[in-house]
Amino acid sequence: MKINYDVTIPETETAFMLFWRKYALRRNVLLSIVYGIAIGIFIDLIAKGSTMIGGIGMGLAVGMLFSMWLKPFRAKKKLVEALETMNEEKYTAIFSESEIEIETVVNSENEEAVDKSTYPIATEELYSNETETLFLLYVNRSLVYVFPKRCLSEQEINDLRTYFIEKKI
Repeated sequence: MKINYDVTIPETETAFMLFWRKYALRRNVLLSIVYGIAIGIFIDLIAKGSTMIGGIGMGLAVGMLFSMWLKPFRAKKKLVEALETMNEEKYTAIFSESEIEIETVVNSENEEAVDKSTYPIATEELYSNETETLFLLYVNRSLVYVFPKRCLSEQEINDLRTYFIEKKI
């Protein structure tokens, strides 16, 4: 099966947040609990008279907690800013029995650049997700490909859904 598509900035934002929720949210929640416990310990130190150590420690813990939760929103903002300055990209995805190949074509003013990435199904850590408007393909916890349903026919949507189910992706 072969599909041609492009990805808009709002679709990329959605994919980024879904990717973050899948791979980073759990870690952030666990670290928030740890920082919360540390803040409690530092408040206890302040109450017992160790205001210097308690104040510094509490300030650091609160700063780390704030920074940790602000980081994905800053990263998303920087991603959107970078995408707005980039040239238009078109994609082709080929889904075969043994691999998935993604071809990216970047059109600049004077030339066209092509990049191909191949992911063997048997050896890569692949995971797919379907939302109301997108299919997402996660590769090795470090990369996500977005397949917007607006670029696909009903048959292609059903074929892609079936492909991911049959390949247990």
